[in-house]
Amino acid sequence: MNRPYDLIVYGATGYLGSLVVQYLWAHDPPAIRWAVAGRSEQKLATLVDSLDQSQSHRRLPHIMVAALSGEDLGRMASQTRLVLNTVGPFCKYGTLVVAACIEHSTAYVDSTGEHIWTQQLAAQWHEKAMAHKAIIIPQCAVESSPPDLMTLLLARKLRRPLGPIFFTIQHSWTGYSGGTIASILAGLETYSLRQMMAASAPRASCIPDTGPHRPHSVPNLPVRRDHFLGDLTFNPSAMADRAVVMRTWSLLQRYGGQAEQYGDRFSFQGYTAAQSWLQAWSSFLSISLAVFYILLFPPLRWLLTRLSPQPGTGPQLKPGERHFVEWKATVAADGTDVSEPSALGAMRMDTDVYSVCATLVSEAALTLLQILEGNEEGSMAKKLGGGILTPASLGISYVQRLEKAGLQWKVTEIKGKEEQGQEQQQH
Repeated sequence: MNRPYDLIVYGATGYLGSLVVQYLWAHDPPAIRWAVAGRSEQKLATLVDSLDQSQSHRRLPHIMVAALSGEDLGRMASQTRLVLNTVGPFCKYGTLVVAACIEHSTAYVDSTGEHIWTQQLAAQWHEKAMAHKAIIIPQCAVESSPPDLMTLLLARKLRRPLGPIFFTIQHSWTGYSGGTIASILAGLETYSLRQMMAASAPRASCIPDTGPHRPHSVPNLPVRRDHFLGDLTFNPSAMADRAVVMRTWSLLQRYGGQAEQYGDRFSFQGYTAAQSWLQAWSSFLSISLAVFYILLFPPLRWLLTRLSPQPGTGPQLKPGERHFVEWKATVAADGTDVSEPSALGAMRMDTDVYSVCATLVSEAALTLLQILEGNEEGSMAKKLGGGILTPASLGISYVQRLEKAGLQWKVTEIKGKEEQGQEQQQH
């Protein structure tokens, strides 16, 4: 594929987009050919000028002006091997970018957490993306690379069919960016309650013809106490995470080897870690009331739009502030007591959540470029060569790149009582 660029960051002057550009400037391979794209040439030039040019061995990214039109997006997609898209709300603007990439057989990753849009994208564009050999991977930021990769690592550790996985996230508070709030409000305006419920079903984002799915019965409560994970409360992002993890499940069930498959008893449930039982219930009730009133009273959505940070802006961190994002999970192997985990997983990055997003989506793009160069034969993305795929389809190379970028992770197998008894008899 002989194109002028390896990578174009679209939406580069937004809050997250600028973090992505800064990350790539500091960490991308020196030989990469890349560009920043958006609607304002002046803002793009200001962004490029702000980069630390003391790193003289690196090439400054080129500037490409591209509006949200089919013509401009097609021109952009035709000139690069991969588009990294941060322009939201994705339910308004994302499909145009994906369609242009598919039409020109261009790879694509993005930072969305809008699972309803992603579910519709998968249903409508997967077959065409496969036919055009376009690898399209949405939800590569905090939603939902970590749960997808954690599940993959737990499955590789156990190497047998899985039962239910319980997943938690906890992070320091920085506040929301204007783009995050705009995406939430746009989703509430765009989709009906019926569409939201349909997209949130466990298998809504799965590919067809994956065989039976008979998950174990598990507690389906918004608040619960877990012996290993602690007090857990409702996580608004859990549906987005489950959609991605279950799509990975379906891809592996259909296209993966037997040792790679999660099995037909697998399920996923996500939570937010809480400091106490009381705080868990308080958080759930607060979120429930907020969503109820926002859905019921459209003027409240208008007021929130006026009062919220403007798109393109976000939290300004103070020097010396210490931040973190931490994920934990438990999984039971199928055929064992599903109330007792067979393995534990933990991940952590010691920075703020938006910097984590920039790292996750940037490294997803760089991993996918390696796959396009033919260097990652073992990944699902390489095997399929196109389609609406998932972060885990990038394979273990993605995890290895994230390790170098500061991701700490550990997966530990727990011996069951029966296995412990057998070991004692052998001794």
